[in-house]
Amino acid sequence: MIVSSIPNFLTVFRFFLVYPIVISILEQNYQLTLFFFFLAGVSDFLDGFLARKYSWESRFGKIFDPISDKVLVIATLISLSLVGEVNIYLTMFLLSRDLFIIVGVILSSLLIKDYEIKPYFSGKFNSFVLMTYLGFIILDVSFNFVPALFSNFIMVTLIFTSLYSVIEYLNYPGRKVISQIFF
Repeated sequence: MIVSSIPNFLTVFRFFLVYPIVISILEQNYQLTLFFFFLAGVSDFLDGFLARKYSWESRFGKIFDPISDKVLVIATLISLSLVGEVNIYLTMFLLSRDLFIIVGVILSSLLIKDYEIKPYFSGKFNSFVLMTYLGFIILDVSFNFVPALFSNFIMVTLIFTSLYSVIEYLNYPGRKVISQIFF
């Protein structure tokens, strides 16, 4: 293995952690879930750190890293909802946000000349808050450790960051897409 491929290996490793995370949630083995989720978080940090620090970025990593992250988060969110640990309405809201942005990116790519997909800070921060929220949910069901006030604070923060990221996306490229469709 070429050393510069380590970030790609970590991204693929994280993608394959989705299955054991989902299974351990559905079996309500939350301590095992916490272990796998922690591994996924460490691999996410390391692949980004190594890619930036040593300029080991690749086209594969730029495409597959966010896909791997999104699959991990969506699968964890849905699984925790299925076992009753995350409110189903919150899950539907968060999935609707993702679907809205995915459709928007596809439309932007098709309708705006020279459109370049680039993540906004609000979207990255929202992803961080969501991963934190899911991590604390798993920690709480594993060890009954997280105060409800703290969990609620993170959930409210998650709702606000989700709304803000949609508003930011609507500003650009949303306005251009809407003008291409309706005007």
